[in-house]
Amino acid sequence: MKYKLVEKQNNLAVHGLFDTMERAKWHLAVNVPTYCANGFFMDKTLTPDSFEVMPQIANGKGGE
Repeated sequence: MKYKLVEKQNNLAVHGLFDTMERAKWHLAVNVPTYCANGFFMDKTLTPDSFEVMPQIANGKGGE
């Protein structure tokens, strides 16, 4: 199964795709706070708490 990093307020705003849940959570814990602090996102109101990890669903059939 694959996972995606999305904004909580807009699940269509995907910020990353990952092969494992562990890798997605690591990115959320390590990279996202750095990106927010450095202003890498166009939406400057985003904080590390603005994101969540969700399963990636392929063709509406539940992933691989």
